Amino acid sequence: MALTRQQSIHTYRSSSGSQTYLFDVVLDAQGLVSVKNIRGPLGPLDASTPLPQVVTDDIKTATELVVLLQLESEVDSGTVTFTGQTSRPVVVAGGVLNNTNYRVVYTTPDGVLLTTEDPTTTGFNAVAATAYGSPTAPKVVGYSVLVKTAQTSDLSGVMTLADTDGGSKTLTFTTAMTTANYRVLLTPQGFFNARVSSKTKTGFTIELGHVPPAGQSVDVGYDVFV
Repeated sequence: MALTRQQSIHTYRSSSGSQTYLFDVVLDAQGLVSVKNIRGPLGPLDASTPLPQVVTDDIKTATELVVLLQLESEVDSGTVTFTGQTSRPVVVAGGVLNNTNYRVVYTTPDGVLLTTEDPTTTGFNAVAATAYGSPTAPKVVGYSVLVKTAQTSDLSGVMTLADTDGGSKTLTFTTAMTTANYRVLLTPQGFFNARVSSKTKTGFTIELGHVPPAGQSVDVGYDVFV
């Protein structure tokens, strides 16, 4: 049997106000990335339908993330089924991983966000924000365990946004860039959206879609590519 992967589909969810949008970022066998199957609150949208700026920005970020995936190798993959739980364990065969510096990418059937907790060299927990699926309507989630095969970021870190920041915070570079034409990929560490609202040679601003409750904070990972 000659088995050849034809494409990989990554489904993302974006929110604008109270409205939710879903879209697929497709990576084909030649490494080309395209955006397809955009769904709005009322169903599928065609190319002539205008999108909120926040959603447009999220689509751009998602395509960049999928390109970034090409710089990583998949060392394990499979499915995990939720039937009403918020967390499900995933076992990775011994010897596949030698450290916990890996990422897990999930593909859910409805765009629900999942995060990874308690990573070890033999497994991790796939976690949903609320009870996901049910015994009569299980949710089968695909996952891929990825490890880096190349240096992928010129500048990276984690920004903490407290309630006193009002939903946005600016990062200032130690040394100014020679151009403001750089890319920033954000990785919210939780079940919320974040975006870059402005970029200059001296830094950029991360904006949340909410303000954390009093006394609480959230973390957003960032990678800068020049």
